Amino acid sequence: MPSPDSGGARVSGVSPTSTGRRAEYAELTRQAIITAARELFAENGYFATTINQIAGRARVAPATVYAVTGGKHGLIAILVEQWSTAPIVAERGARISAARDPRDVLRLTAEVVRDMRIEYGDIMHTARNVAPHDKAVAESLNAANIRYRSALDGVAEHLNTLGALGVEVDVACDVLWFYFGYTGFATLVNENGWTYDDAATWLTAQAAQALKLDDASPPHPR
Repeated sequence: MPSPDSGGARVSGVSPTSTGRRAEYAELTRQAIITAARELFAENGYFATTINQIAGRARVAPATVYAVTGGKHGLIAILVEQWSTAPIVAERGARISAARDPRDVLRLTAEVVRDMRIEYGDIMHTARNVAPHDKAVAESLNAANIRYRSALDGVAEHLNTLGALGVEVDVACDVLWFYFGYTGFATLVNENGWTYDDAATWLTAQAAQALKLDDASPPHPR
């Protein structure tokens, strides 16, 4: 029976605290699964990793992995989304947009790409290796590529606004993708053993030369 002062409303017996704890536990479970998948994809490769392995490392049942994340396809999509929409992109993008010195713009661009590779390079590697063989992963990677290229295109537009480019804007977009896309840091750091800082410095200098910053005409007065 409802209590006299309840206004006739039925009391559910579930406190807000209990609901909050369940939501917190559910999120902790989800994060444990995502972390386990990321580690195993890096260690064993995407195709060699099984749902049972992910469940074992996350200490959940295999059915929970499917229910919470949608299995391996869902997990790689989540990981790619985390990488390509990381808060650092917007935060550093604002700093790049505020920079008035073209070389500072390139330096800041190199730094954010460097930091993204340090934090998310394993996800990039997994997604790019799997995409040619898996349509769902290819779709997730394509969405990430659009965000990535759009950010670098924004850098090119900003340099153009500053009157700093000695090449056409569309060429600048391609140059920035060449130096600050997937392959620049991967080649220098992963294949040749450079430090990330040395790679960032060299890529910045080469990009400045390719963009002909020193040959650019001064910006028109407004």
